[in-house]
Amino acid sequence: MDEQSDSGSGAVADDNSSPCWVPWALLRPTQGAIGYVQVLAKAASYLELKPEARRAFAAEQAIAVVHGPTGSLHVVDHHHWARAWFDMGLPEAPVRIREDFRGFTEEQFVKTMSERGWLHPFDEHGREYPLSDLPESVEAIPNDPFQSLAAFVRTAGVFENPGEFNAKFAWADFLRGHVALRPATVDGFALMLAEAFAASRLPEASQLPGFVPTAGHEHD
Repeated sequence: MDEQSDSGSGAVADDNSSPCWVPWALLRPTQGAIGYVQVLAKAASYLELKPEARRAFAAEQAIAVVHGPTGSLHVVDHHHWARAWFDMGLPEAPVRIREDFRGFTEEQFVKTMSERGWLHPFDEHGREYPLSDLPESVEAIPNDPFQSLAAFVRTAGVFENPGEFNAKFAWADFLRGHVALRPATVDGFALMLAEAFAASRLPEASQLPGFVPTAGHEHD
């Protein structure tokens, strides 16, 4: 993606190669829910790092954002890292600017974001809602356990990200229709994950984005 030059209307330099640190209040989510088990897993992996290595890691894995027309920074990747770092109390958010849309009208901004697959206005139940109802902060993003299931199923090699931002959401929606929601406990999630793997072997799963065929389970 091409880099954008700084328009001078904001304090953040638009430099894809150099992450910077900004107040959390500037960030605006572009998806309506996240998988909180995935957030906890990322937090655990971060805490395994030596304290002196954590800031550099956060900068390397910086939250991908774009400048919006009003000056806010809209998160386009790493929502889960954002929530993990926020919950752990990082005083500022490590970000990397992808694009500068400060010169766009709101209509141009929404059209461009939609075309690039950077908007997912669906709540924690998978229901679509107006863009105006997207969470106003990283802290306010609700939990969708089916997104966590999709993330762990992907980690296990059931599917890959084919370059389509919505692949994980398609899998989460599929699992939502095949896995019973259980209490938010370790046992409850373990049962859901077992059912998710069973569902991933169903014939219709092979039609989902990024599905990885295995021996005995090939595309028709």
